[in-house]
Order: sequence, then structure tokens, then C-alpha cells
Amino acid sequence: MPNSYLEWTCENGQVHHLEIVDKIFIGRGCRGIEESKRIIVKDPGVSRDHAIISTTRLGLQITDMSKNGVWVNDVRMAAGSSQDLKDGDLIRVGDAVICVRCPGLALDDEDMERTRSGPVEMIVTSLVADVRGFSGLSQRENSSEVYAVMRDVFGTLTTIVRDFKGTIKDYVGDAVYAFWDHGVQPRKEQALLACRAALKQLQALDQKGFSTLSGRYPAAEGLPMGWGITTGKVTMAHYSSRAADLALVGDATNLAFRLSGMANKDLSSPIAMCSQTADLVQDTLSLVDLGFFAVRGRTGQEHLYGIRS
Repeated sequence: MPNSYLEWTCENGQVHHLEIVDKIFIGRGCRGIEESKRIIVKDPGVSRDHAIISTTRLGLQITDMSKNGVWVNDVRMAAGSSQDLKDGDLIRVGDAVICVRCPGLALDDEDMERTRSGPVEMIVTSLVADVRGFSGLSQRENSSEVYAVMRDVFGTLTTIVRDFKGTIKDYVGDAVYAFWDHGVQPRKEQALLACRAALKQLQALDQKGFSTLSGRYPAAEGLPMGWGITTGKVTMAHYSSRAADLALVGDATNLAFRLSGMANKDLSSPIAMCSQTADLVQDTLSLVDLGFFAVRGRTGQEHLYGIRS
């Protein structure tokens, strides 16, 4: 085929190809879209309009419009985000796996009942990277200077998360929140990816890294950081009708933010993790037993660990 195309195998074992001329729509309905520009996935967890693959000046790009998620090469896209595609990428939508040579699939326009997108319980490892002194920085410096510093810091942290197959959930003021989806059972490899991402971020933005930034932005001089890592059950859901309003609700999420605020401050280690994460990675990473600590807003004490960098 002269243009890019998508290749997939249907439930009957037949291989399909769909050429990408402009856009390909993927979903359970795609109402009003001609057959040559749509892929129908008959899965109750797939939204009627789930994703769009578009041609751009630089190649192909996929945009997630769903409530239940799109995976590219086994990494979940952030809700509502777009991502460039390359030859050989595998896109998972519901139970369909589509290989990018170019995207596609067209079936009958039926089964138009409401997309099933209720709350889903799952295990995730959460990583929160917290930049300290942001409030004081905002008070002292011009807003454009603060933006330039945080853009560079967040850009570096985000690239590392994606390199380690994580999903960026939010930029919350002075923190970057990412997660690794385990599914219904804890998976060592997901926790390891999160820990290694934190170590890489620490190495990238250690004293030398901030010194480099401060050469361009004096406001960056001496900014400390802390990392919090937790593993546990969360409920993934939406508080509104917008696909981008994805929420991960659970004790483990809250604890990750608390630990990021304690690391490199109340704790001697720049990276603090919960005991559940430590149990998954302790036979692979060199950990430091930080002891038991009270965590603000929580009852009892948490057994916390650091990582030797």
C-alpha cells in the first residue's frame, strides 16, 4: 500500500488492512463515519468514539477520547492525550490489538448501547515527584521565570516517566504525578519501572542538574525535590463526562503525595516508598530501611524505605 495502514486480526482469524488517507476513527459506534475511515470494536468497554488516528506533517498521531483507556505498546495513554505513532507500534483498544503500518477496521454499525465505563478497581504503583520551595519561588520571581524553570523540570521528569513506560496523570502545582498500571494483581515489573524512573529523575535533577538550570534561570538555584512511591488498590473512574477527567482514588494515591513531601525533608532519603512497594522490589534493588513514621493526616505509622542510588 502506498500510504500508511493498520493491520489487525478479527475474531474469525481473518487479517484486515485499512489504509490511512486522512483520519481513522476507532470505537464501538463511530456513527456517521464512512466505512473506509473507521474501525469498529464490539467490546462493551470500548467507547462509541474511542480514539482517532490522524496523519500529521510528521507522520501519524493517535488521540485518546475514551473513558476506559488506550494502550500503545502496553503503556496506557494519559486520558485525553495525543501521541505520535511509528511503524510497528501496537495499539490496544478493548480486546482489539491493531498494528501500525497504518490503522484500520470497519464493521457493521450496531450495538449502540451506552458504553460501560463504571469505576474499576486496579492495582497501581504511584510516583509523585515534588519540587520544594515552589510557593516561595512564585512569590519572589516573575511568573515567566517560574514558568520557564518548571517547564524544563517537568519536561525532564515527564520524558523519564515515558521512557520507563509510565503514564503521566497530573501536573499538580509543583508536583508530577505518574502511575504504572498492574491490573488486578501486583506485578513486580511495574513497581520496578516506577522505582527506576524515580532513580533516573533523581540523577537527572541532582545538584548538578539544578546547577545547569540555574545557569539559565537563577531562580532554580538550590531547589530541593522529594519522591514518593506507593503500590496499592485504587478505583479508576470519572467525576464528570469528560474523558480527560480521569481520577485514581485510593489510600495509596494520597500516601504517595504525603511521602513526596516527607522525602529529603523529614526523611533522610530523597526517595521514600511504602512497604508494599518495598516487598515487590527488595530482591532487585538495594533498599534502606528508614523505620516507622507517622504520616500527616493518617492514623498509626508507616514502615518506609529508601533506595540506594
